[in-house]
Amino acid sequence: MQLHSAILPVLAVLAARALGIPMPDASQDESLGKQLWMSTPETTQPPAGIPANYALQPARRAQPPSGAHVVAPKDRDTTDEFAHIARFDKATDLHARAPGYQNQTATIKGIVSALDPNQQSALDGGNPLAFKSKTHPYTPNTRLFDQSKFKLPLPTNRWWLNLMIEQGADPIHPYPYVVKCMQNASSVGFPRFNIDQAHVTSDQPADWTVGDGNQALTQRKVTGADALGVEVTWTGSSGAQMCSRFYKGMAFQTFEMQNMAPRLTTIHAVLKVEQLTRAVLSAQEDAAQVQRDVSDMPLMTKVTLNDGSQWLVTSKPGITWQQQGSSTLQPQNINGSYTGFVQLAHLGDQPANNINVLQRYAGTYPTAGAVTYAQVQGSDGTGRSSNVVFMYQTNTAASSDSTHVYNTSSVSTTMQLLSFVLPHHADHINGTSILSNGLSGYRCAKGPLTAVAGNLISYNQPLQQRPGFAGPGALADSDKSQLQQQLLRDAATSTNVTAEDPYFFGKGAAKVARLYQIAQEVGDATTAAALGKKLVALLTPWLVAQSNSDPLVYDSTWGGVVSTLGISDPSLDFGQGRYNDHHFHYGYFLYAGAVLAKYDVNAFAPLREPLSQLLRDYANPSASDAQFPFMRHFDPYDGHSWAAGLFTFADGRNQESTGEALNAYYAAYLYAQALGLQETAEFYEIILNMEAASGRRYWHPTRAQAAQLYGKPFVHNAVGILWSSKADYVTFFGANPEYVYGIQMLPFTPASGMLIKQDWVREAWCPDNSTCADGMKPAAQSASKNGWAQFLYTAYALVDRNAALDNAAACTPDDGNTLTNTLHWIYTNQQLAIDSN
Repeated sequence: MQLHSAILPVLAVLAARALGIPMPDASQDESLGKQLWMSTPETTQPPAGIPANYALQPARRAQPPSGAHVVAPKDRDTTDEFAHIARFDKATDLHARAPGYQNQTATIKGIVSALDPNQQSALDGGNPLAFKSKTHPYTPNTRLFDQSKFKLPLPTNRWWLNLMIEQGADPIHPYPYVVKCMQNASSVGFPRFNIDQAHVTSDQPADWTVGDGNQALTQRKVTGADALGVEVTWTGSSGAQMCSRFYKGMAFQTFEMQNMAPRLTTIHAVLKVEQLTRAVLSAQEDAAQVQRDVSDMPLMTKVTLNDGSQWLVTSKPGITWQQQGSSTLQPQNINGSYTGFVQLAHLGDQPANNINVLQRYAGTYPTAGAVTYAQVQGSDGTGRSSNVVFMYQTNTAASSDSTHVYNTSSVSTTMQLLSFVLPHHADHINGTSILSNGLSGYRCAKGPLTAVAGNLISYNQPLQQRPGFAGPGALADSDKSQLQQQLLRDAATSTNVTAEDPYFFGKGAAKVARLYQIAQEVGDATTAAALGKKLVALLTPWLVAQSNSDPLVYDSTWGGVVSTLGISDPSLDFGQGRYNDHHFHYGYFLYAGAVLAKYDVNAFAPLREPLSQLLRDYANPSASDAQFPFMRHFDPYDGHSWAAGLFTFADGRNQESTGEALNAYYAAYLYAQALGLQETAEFYEIILNMEAASGRRYWHPTRAQAAQLYGKPFVHNAVGILWSSKADYVTFFGANPEYVYGIQMLPFTPASGMLIKQDWVREAWCPDNSTCADGMKPAAQSASKNGWAQFLYTAYALVDRNAALDNAAACTPDDGNTLTNTLHWIYTNQQLAIDSN
């Protein structure tokens, strides 16, 4: 009953074209109607060992810890993908050969991956490591995971990573639930959200504990993972075993049991235990409509607790639960050990309706998940897009084999998976997947969840105009002349990069690369040649000679490139030695490398291998790579990256800077384009658009969207830090509004317009302090013409070019920016600007 998925083999296999998704989130109670449960948890503080220098000088922006591969043949459909799966997992071979899956693959025939992650990437030239190897002093806690399933490279930023670091005691957040995995049991909770002006927090409750009544379970380990979720297995004496696979968006939390005495314990008092019969269903839902034989359904029990909540507990073989004391449920009809499964589902804020929906899908749960990023369809003139497809294999069988899942035409759709999707999925999902009579009262930190049915879910990701090296618009002759004059000044005064850490050095190198790119655009060959030489001189000590004071090294313990100081001390280099913010840091390096590769291939040649390895470190497009993990930071379900690395937080993963996340994948896209890796570039373009879309949806909301997603009074046009289970209107380095806005925009590049939209800027500018004191205009004014103010005025150019030019030109640039770059961005985005005068 295990997932059989050492992270790379099955991730590589399943993620090629299998699919899987949804995601739920909950937090409501019948007695409170549609009001969220309230709580007042403390805001997460940086744990010991996280860099203490979060609050560096604001003007210097301290970032906190917080090939062409071979593409599958165009006529290859997903049936072939299951053959790939079968090579790695004999159990999964049942899926590959089952007629039900043949039927299902016929439904999705024609979906072809933009890139096959099972194959070696062209970024990996098979060359030796460009950086010296070093073991990491922070070693993996091997008591927490099955070493036969997890081998180098190890995951460092997955959403469920709390299970594998420190003592594994902090929770994970498979929306809409919160889960803790102890050594002998697992807790499941339904978060209640507290909302104030600065934070949306949740209380991380342990409403239920699922364990063994004989206390036979003694050890738990992470025993598998795939593109969407993670498997945890508990073992103990007398063959007792419990296994759960945690995926975001599941309506039920499911626990498979072998040779156990199931016991459910709650932190509340049990008020009522009701074993359900068919009579509970509404009169309209007779057996013919439900299309499911009673004998095929698990036994269901509704439990009412004294906090006002109601839960559905299902089991198969059926368990008759008996209350013992005030807070424990144990089987009444099981004399010896039990082998089967138990599911828990909260009944949301409308239990009477929700229970009817949940009953129809009870008993089905995921056993494996995968993601496909489909080849781009359409043209620039008609609109381009990619389908992002999630597919789950489930336990539901059409035969006596209940261990694995396959659907056939003879199996009712009620055997399908019931799950939830996030708001950005619901914006573009196939409407037939959404339940017309859905589930109410389920949410997560990103807002309300939408119920969907189906093992395969596809949503359409629109692609914006391809961002290039040059700006999105042409330069007017008068603008070009002014830009050339400023370029000469900045080329003479703003190219001395002295930073010794990878973050600030990367910003400095990218700043010089922007000047180099702009010099090429305006046709100043002399200045461009000098800037190109300067760029090579900056990058060579870091990437070739490795003679800088804080050399990059390859961490042979976890599998990645880290700084020497960072690997020795987690409080240095913003925690990047423990894989914090690698996409932020190395995205700047890759942008510099991409520009150099485009214009001077000979100068770029010695830098290619180390730069390609940095790209593989944070955005590796191959899951078969033995040195770097697949897409270290990116979470396909949430549609964005998680920045935090090997640090554990009770609130889960987090990301602060959407601007730098966007820059990371923009740089990856440009780099692949410059190297002529078209399929790889297409893959990165999809990821780039997903990151931008989630950034706009969750970090850049309109005030109406903020009220819908987060709730009043948390009604802002920007979110500072978004976590797995909360949202903050602050940054790691301060709460000033200019920081919150600015960190969601920098650095300004030709891709920034994917994230920064005119309508959003117009509303966020909010010149009336009495209606929104946190608006961008008052924030820019209070920033006293520093680098943060310049970022805000630059964005305002989408609304009023002239006012933006005057104010931005009067500001002192950030250390990763120049006035040349600011003017270039304003000039080349002028087609959107409206001169209010």
